[in-house]
Amino acid sequence: MKRLAATVLLAVAIGSTGTAFAAPAASTYNQFLQSMDLLTKEAVLPLADEVLPSSPVGTAQSVIAAARSLLGQPVVWGGSTPAQGFDCSGLVQYVFRQAGISLPRTADLQFLVGQPVAKSMLQPGDLVYFTTYAPGASHVGIYIGLGKFIHTAWSQGIVAIGDINDDYFVKRYYGAKRVI
Repeated sequence: MKRLAATVLLAVAIGSTGTAFAAPAASTYNQFLQSMDLLTKEAVLPLADEVLPSSPVGTAQSVIAAARSLLGQPVVWGGSTPAQGFDCSGLVQYVFRQAGISLPRTADLQFLVGQPVAKSMLQPGDLVYFTTYAPGASHVGIYIGLGKFIHTAWSQGIVAIGDINDDYFVKRYYGAKRVI
């Protein structure tokens, strides 16, 4: 990839100076490739494939799409598949696995993964945690933006969209993590 990018950059540079550019003769092809290798090793400017940061296997969009597709699924303690139903951490684990990201099974262990995120800096795809039935991270949801998150709503008995600014969740907010 670097060799191709260097070749394209060289062709553009030579072409922009008005000098004609011809492909190297077959007998000098290996010398040409060696020159390209030197250019890629000594280049000061990053090449095209080095400019973009490496992207994670899963993206926020794919995580949110997978979570949205499960809205209305039944809430079941210990559930971790659409066939079983879901509890909060089973839902998160299942959704992230669909995006190629492996997470532990329980909310408290999921809270140990990723980078902490301030509530004011939440982005879609972040995990939001709440203290509910036990101290610490005992409930988790997937933030989708605008103060909303997808989680298992026990009061409704289904996977639903919650509001992080609802009094119940404001009082129980524990923290957030970014894993993508």
